[in-house]
Amino acid sequence: MDWANVTFEELLSSLQEVDWTMPPRSPKEFFGKFTGLPDQDKVVPRIKCNLYYYRTNYLLLVLLAFCGAFLRNIGALVAIGICALGCLCLNDTFATSLSDRILRLIRRIHPPLAQRLRAQSGGHAGLGAPGKAREVKIVGVKRNLVAFVMLAIGIILLYRTKALLTLAIAVILGDGGVLLHAVFRAPNLKSRMASARQEFRAVWRGYQTDFGHDYTL
Repeated sequence: MDWANVTFEELLSSLQEVDWTMPPRSPKEFFGKFTGLPDQDKVVPRIKCNLYYYRTNYLLLVLLAFCGAFLRNIGALVAIGICALGCLCLNDTFATSLSDRILRLIRRIHPPLAQRLRAQSGGHAGLGAPGKAREVKIVGVKRNLVAFVMLAIGIILLYRTKALLTLAIAVILGDGGVLLHAVFRAPNLKSRMASARQEFRAVWRGYQTDFGHDYTL
């Protein structure tokens, strides 16, 4: 797959729609073949490739950096958790699953309310009415609004806990580790290239096919 022709907008769109419940790559593969700094015209394509195919590993790496940095500040760690949850709500699969689980919980307590909320979501907990543009909702509320509110609450809590310096350190450690790995980790070329190409195109176009069971490159 020619990652040089994949724009960052397409990459972000694919990461928004792809299933993030896939298990992370094994340590043996994740810390496999490393190379020196690639040619200038290959750096960006390699970063795009690794960001997509090692996405779960990178997420765990960032979370580990944040947990380590905020271990002595529980309030700030809670704030980071709220921010992370808000960011995860931007993913279609996560938002739909979260909405379904909340509605199931509400149904046990107040079934009529759960039915009303589901109707506001167009008959499905996560998606809008058929025939209209794709609009993900969480318990009848637009997903973007939910994410914005959670991020705002998390940022306010971070400010109140005076952990901005710790946040900066965590970001540098987490994002720096991801960037270093994405640059120097050689793409795994032993996989089936056709499946990788079909999966990526299906995801960022919004079709969400069964190719998600194997995203190795």
